[in-house]
Amino acid sequence: MRRNFFRDIDWKGVLKACIEILRSIGRGDFLIRMRVDKLFPYILYTVFIGILSIWLSYQAEKTMHKVEVNKEKIESLKYAHANKTCEIIGLSRISTVEKLLEESGSELRIPETPAYTIKK
Repeated sequence: MRRNFFRDIDWKGVLKACIEILRSIGRGDFLIRMRVDKLFPYILYTVFIGILSIWLSYQAEKTMHKVEVNKEKIESLKYAHANKTCEIIGLSRISTVEKLLEESGSELRIPETPAYTIKK
């Protein structure tokens, strides 16, 4: 039964159909012959969704790049903040303040006698 299946096919008709399909592709009307024009709105919708997906992926990648750049900036600013904090703490010492006053030529000095309180 299976052996007769291929013998019953009209091979000349198949060859003509293949040649007609190739001619149709060459002329550019293959899709119209297949009635794809009815599916055109769905094709446009699919293309729109694909472009939207690509654009959203690009935006997400751009945002992630900004996040990485900002993380690097934050790390460098943490080190700068730590250095400035050390400098400020060093400047609050009495000996450092006295040295800075002498360098600037100020007449202010650290009191040599301790402060006393006035009693009422």
